Amino acid sequence: MGYSRILLVKNNYKTLGYDFYDAAFPSLALEYIAAYVEEISGVTIQILDAKAEDLSLKQVKNRIQNFNPDLVGLTVPVTSAIVSVMKVAKIAKNLGATVVLGGWHPTLAVEDTLDKGADIVVRGEGELTFKELIEKGTPVGINGLSYRDNGTYIHNPDREFIKNLDDLKFPARHLRSKNGNYGVFHLNMDSIETSRGCMNRCKFCSTHIVYRGKWRYRSVPSIMEELIEIGKNKKVTDVFFIDDNILVDMKRVKKLSIEIIKAKSKKLFPEKLRFFFQGRLDLMAKYPHIIKLMGQAGFWLVLVGIEAVTEKALKSINKGATLDQMRAGIKALHDAGIIILGNTIIGANLDATVQDELYTIRYVAENLDLDFASFTILTPFPGTILCKEMEEQNLVLTKDYSKYNWLNPVIRTNKLSPTTLKRLLFRGFYAVNYYGRGKFGILKRAIRSRGITFILNLNRILTGWNAYQTWKNVVKLEIFGTTRAQQTLYNNPILD
Repeated sequence: MGYSRILLVKNNYKTLGYDFYDAAFPSLALEYIAAYVEEISGVTIQILDAKAEDLSLKQVKNRIQNFNPDLVGLTVPVTSAIVSVMKVAKIAKNLGATVVLGGWHPTLAVEDTLDKGADIVVRGEGELTFKELIEKGTPVGINGLSYRDNGTYIHNPDREFIKNLDDLKFPARHLRSKNGNYGVFHLNMDSIETSRGCMNRCKFCSTHIVYRGKWRYRSVPSIMEELIEIGKNKKVTDVFFIDDNILVDMKRVKKLSIEIIKAKSKKLFPEKLRFFFQGRLDLMAKYPHIIKLMGQAGFWLVLVGIEAVTEKALKSINKGATLDQMRAGIKALHDAGIIILGNTIIGANLDATVQDELYTIRYVAENLDLDFASFTILTPFPGTILCKEMEEQNLVLTKDYSKYNWLNPVIRTNKLSPTTLKRLLFRGFYAVNYYGRGKFGILKRAIRSRGITFILNLNRILTGWNAYQTWKNVVKLEIFGTTRAQQTLYNNPILD
């Protein structure tokens, strides 16, 4: 036996770019790993979700101390969380535990993660790798692990992916923090993963890097079995399909939607259970009848990437979709009654001028019928094609990953400075706020999907209003500033 007391931790990282939604999502990554570890004889395992419990660093330290683990596993859900995560790692090491980090950022920035204090890094898919580490008690010879030996980096061979995702154990939801509050805007939420990977090669994205350009999926019966299990928790109102690209196989999506409709009619889980997901607009444009079926099944909200609105910019990031396809996809979603959150990247084309970006902002605000439009600054996350290209051109300005939250400019482009990029970002939010269309359409779609009582929930109204006002104040401060000089700079962005 190697290790016997295992604590898996999701840190309470704070970052404006992600915390606007006041969201705490279940950590399926840790729950999947726990499902494999808890079957090992003689092992005690717990999950500490400091994010869901909103714990301070001192409280996290006390919880680690009380449990007294010999190994602490930490997930890095987003790159900007790494600095915060390493504070917990330091605490765990000082208390005598071996510290293991996993997630996309450690996978793509292995040596940097080891340099910052991790004892071991789990690269890629973690379930079988982590289980083997616990059983053996040493990283030596275990595929999928990296560590240091007397100062030398040791990178064991990659682990083979799990071929059939139906073989995956269900996440150990019973180990969730009892005091955890999982949800967004007072929606009691759970999550499910029905596929892994993506076959597209967007330059800014790391999904196809982590999963080596492959896409694997679970069968509809397997998904339905887990959804029925989730539905037994009567508090859950919404399920987030966390797949990066759930729409790759639209026949599977069609079959899943039909089975959900059947299951609801048979009372196998609550009829009011709703779903939100991420997807590509070009696929939605190609299969509008299936998107309509998804709406009937209870899919009511989708996160989509617009990224850019000119063919030149779309090609420069390998988006693999055209503007016409995306407009058709938006129409298909609205015809299905599905609310759209769409994001556009400022700086997607490294050769874009201020005028080019202002055109993009106005086009999004006035010509794309998005229910909620957001903007982010191009960010070269470790391991991506974009990161390599920008480093070669000396366009990456910092490796302070705490700033990699989409809102801080960590780059310059060939024609735009970081200051100008940030001004353009907030000009985008300002334009959408005052020129955006379809606000009554949002309300109608929300009522049709969720009912009037959903809209009139007082806690939801207050939370949403507070979040909106907070963000509005941030945007106003960035746009208008506190001095005439700041206002002048925003009115004349070319004069940077």
